[in-house]
Amino acid sequence: MGRLSSEEIDEPALPTVLKSLEDDKCRTILTLLDKPKSASELCEECALSSSSVYRKLDLLRESMLVREYTEVRRDGPNATLYERNFTDISISVTDDEFTIEVSRPKEDPEDRMATFWSAMKEESK
Repeated sequence: MGRLSSEEIDEPALPTVLKSLEDDKCRTILTLLDKPKSASELCEECALSSSSVYRKLDLLRESMLVREYTEVRRDGPNATLYERNFTDISISVTDDEFTIEVSRPKEDPEDRMATFWSAMKEESK
């Protein structure tokens, strides 16, 4: 009852997406991510503790609605930023089956490189 419209491994599970969208704090964070922001900026803007923001960001990343990447800065320490990773979500039901389709923004080569380095960072933990 919760399968994806395309059985792709890199798409989120329907229950995870629904759990994220049901959570009002997750929805607030998604609204605030109109441009890339750090977790500390999100804490200030939505008046949540840092632990709450990180828990919500983890859920949003698991549902693939938020993308995390490292911004390399020459003039100071690198920054971990978060951005919304979808443009549209469609949930359909046919007979007894739900399907989900997530439309994503197009990535330019610089975004793909940032995604690559973030993945390398995760694997090295």
